[in-house]
Order: sequence, then structure tokens, then C-alpha cells
Amino acid sequence: MFGSSSDRKIFRYFLVSVVSVAIGQSLLFLFFEICGLVAILSNFLCVALSTIPNYVLNRFWVWGKSGPHDLKREVFPYWIIAFMGLGLSTLFVFLANRFWSSWYVVNGANMTAYGVLWVLKFIVLDRYLFNSKFVKET
Repeated sequence: MFGSSSDRKIFRYFLVSVVSVAIGQSLLFLFFEICGLVAILSNFLCVALSTIPNYVLNRFWVWGKSGPHDLKREVFPYWIIAFMGLGLSTLFVFLANRFWSSWYVVNGANMTAYGVLWVLKFIVLDRYLFNSKFVKET
């Protein structure tokens, strides 16, 4: 179906992103709409919880890494990237909620922020975090 391992990796990354969006948006809906938490706290909880399956799926399925997790070279940088996304999405969510206070707008703001970072995150994961050559050289 795909011509190269790079094509497969991009497709798998896309599928992991779809799963992560479903998890994240479900959590955002749960915290914001059902639990009635403020938008910023809802967004924080959504990112903190959805980062876990996103990391695991990307590491094992997209980049085919197994074995022990390297806290210094994989886990901490992954969480830093996730929380950079949190910062941007929190700003977007705050602004959206301030002007519209609607689940749909908060949801759209959250997804827009993560869409902006999606390509950049792939490049960082592929070239640095999960790249065997880079890990051996450092």
C-alpha cells in the first residue's frame, strides 16, 4: 500500500494522531461539558492524560521502538513537546472561551493549536527523539 517505510511511518503517525484526537477531545468534553470545569483546567487535564497513550503508540507502533524507555532522551522531551502544545492550546482555549464560551469553539481552538504543531512534532520525533542514529551519536 505504501512505497517506503517513511510513507508507512507518516501514515501510522497520522492514525495515532486520529486516535489521540479522539481521546483528547473526549476528555476535553468530559471535563468541560460534563464535569463543568473551567476551560483551562479542562484543557490541562486533557493534554496530561492523552499524552500517555500518544507517547506509547508513537514509540512502539510508529517508530518501532521497544525496550526500556529513556527518560532523558525520550520521555522528558516528549512531555516538553506535549506541554508546549498545551501552552499554545491553552492560549487558544482561553481566548475562545473568553469571547464565545461554547464547547464547539473551545474544541475548535484546542484542535487548531494542535494542528499547528502536528508537522513540527513529527519532524522532532522522527529526527531526534526516536531516531536510532541520533541517539547513538549523542
